[in-house]
Amino acid sequence: MRSFFGKPLKYKIQGTVKYVFLLLVSVISLYPFVWVLITSLKDNNDIYGNSFGLPRVFRWENYSEAWKGASAGRSFFNSLFVCMITLVILAVITSMGSYILTRVAKSKLLSTYFSLGLMIPIHALLIPSVLIFKYLKLTDNLFSLVLVYTAVNISFSMFIMNGFLKSIPKEIDEAATIDGCGKARVFFQILLPIAKPGLATVATLAFLNCWNDLLLGLVVISTPAKRTLSVAISVLKGSYLTQYGLLCAGFAISIAPVVIMYLLFQKQVIAGMTAGAVKG
Repeated sequence: MRSFFGKPLKYKIQGTVKYVFLLLVSVISLYPFVWVLITSLKDNNDIYGNSFGLPRVFRWENYSEAWKGASAGRSFFNSLFVCMITLVILAVITSMGSYILTRVAKSKLLSTYFSLGLMIPIHALLIPSVLIFKYLKLTDNLFSLVLVYTAVNISFSMFIMNGFLKSIPKEIDEAATIDGCGKARVFFQILLPIAKPGLATVATLAFLNCWNDLLLGLVVISTPAKRTLSVAISVLKGSYLTQYGLLCAGFAISIAPVVIMYLLFQKQVIAGMTAGAVKG
């Protein structure tokens, strides 16, 4: 085939098909979020009679009622507290651990050991976690959630950081050592600033897992004042009647911090996820 607008026609067709496919995937991915936002402004009658259309009457009060009904202010703070403490612990453990495993005392055995945690389903941790916390008298405590979230996310976080630190040239360590830097100084002053994209990736993915968790929060926390946001929003579902507009408004409130965090660290997450994909 001859060229069309400077390129062979077959490449123009391939490009068009590719972009149409990507557009279709984007619409399919975004539609659930758009539907939740639209539904959050409806009442039950409007939802049942006009499920996929725009609201006949925009019920902005659904957000205020959902915020009050779920005690979202307190629950929001609880979730933020748990997530931030978990992220700090994960950042310290994974960055230091990956530095040792990839650049100081390389050990495939220990790296494999940490990776084995990826194969353990979260449901398998429920009963052991409850028994351990009961023995340690940590039941119904936000710090118990911090411990569980750290344990659940540490394997994948180590996997990400190992790949990122391996992509940093070893010559940087050697040059710093020649200049008189010890291992601690090499890590804190040289490698850690370079590893910011990897840390941002770990923090973002761990934040998503912690913030969106419902199962562990339901099992570990029982006091209403200590509920996380996901658990508090689930309370909006009634036993006999559920106001789905309020429920979707609660979902929209819980989704907002996740979207904001991803938008802030989007470039770092992409850089961290693709680190080590290309050698040379």
